[in-house]
Amino acid sequence: MDNTIAMLNESVSRMLAEQANPNTTLEAEKTGIDSHLWQSLCKLGIAGSDASDMQTDEHMAILQALGYAGALVPYAESEAIGRWLSNAAKITATDIQTICILPACDIALNDDGSVQLQTDGCVVPWGRFAQQVLFSFESNGQAWIAVTPTDQLDLQHGHNMAGEPQDSIGLSSIKVPGINVHAVDACYGPQAVRARGALCRAKQMVGAMNKVNAATLQYSHDRKQFNRSLSQFQVIQSYLAAMTGEYCAALAAAEMAVAASDRQTAIRTIASAKIRAGQAARVISAHGHQVHGAIGFTREFPLNLWTRRLWSWREEYGNEAHWARELGAIIVGAGADALWSGITATVQEA
Repeated sequence: MDNTIAMLNESVSRMLAEQANPNTTLEAEKTGIDSHLWQSLCKLGIAGSDASDMQTDEHMAILQALGYAGALVPYAESEAIGRWLSNAAKITATDIQTICILPACDIALNDDGSVQLQTDGCVVPWGRFAQQVLFSFESNGQAWIAVTPTDQLDLQHGHNMAGEPQDSIGLSSIKVPGINVHAVDACYGPQAVRARGALCRAKQMVGAMNKVNAATLQYSHDRKQFNRSLSQFQVIQSYLAAMTGEYCAALAAAEMAVAASDRQTAIRTIASAKIRAGQAARVISAHGHQVHGAIGFTREFPLNLWTRRLWSWREEYGNEAHWARELGAIIVGAGADALWSGITATVQEA
């Protein structure tokens, strides 16, 4: 971690320690967003209109800190993905924007330059709080971004297990004028958008897993059975050791993916990171709840605040099965001679 990222992480972590806690997040779940925290992020210059020059490694460091804090804000979709797409397509960004990935078969290009998007049931994360939606799609081998104000969409409110808004579009199709349709390079196409979303989730999961580990370790020291703390029992020690190992493996994979995110082979490392994060989340969530017992599932005890996020984020932007298929296709496509070099590649070579 270089000095700039270290300083950024320190500043964000300090602010989150003061403003984000389980009580504020659970209260924010009633409305769907921690508005006060979002305003603080904007004032700090790392979200909103003043954050247009943020780099990928900066976004990812912030997402990891937000994952550790369990914060209920749309940073991934609005900033790390939405603002990244806005800059690529030279679109004027709003305070909050969100994204929607459409399959190629649902696109119709009209003679007047407009597009007819088949949107029935499409998921729009944080849609109710965004001013605009960036639709990512591909047609005839060309990647496109179509921009639509959210007040023109029939949004059906929903949420994931973590309490984060996961709205859907009730309209079966929408027409977007040609002036709001922008061609972009393939590196900003639907597959790249999904991969960036997967990288965001991997970093958020790393932060959340770190918090679950810390909370479980503390609980095992504080809780006593038979006049001994839980941490003194061998089986609990084995759980704690396994959780630490899984976290370290997920962290290493995520850091490698961030370092290689601007390379042509980025999808390979991102796929590995999302797979490894999902595998680690399963073990860490299971062991964390095993150590805590039934109390860990109650709304009054904060552990579930992070495990609910791990369970939700594990599925979003592709789960382990999805990215394992993608990674397998990449490896097979590269041929037998490239197998070993692909496995042993360093960050610089990836």
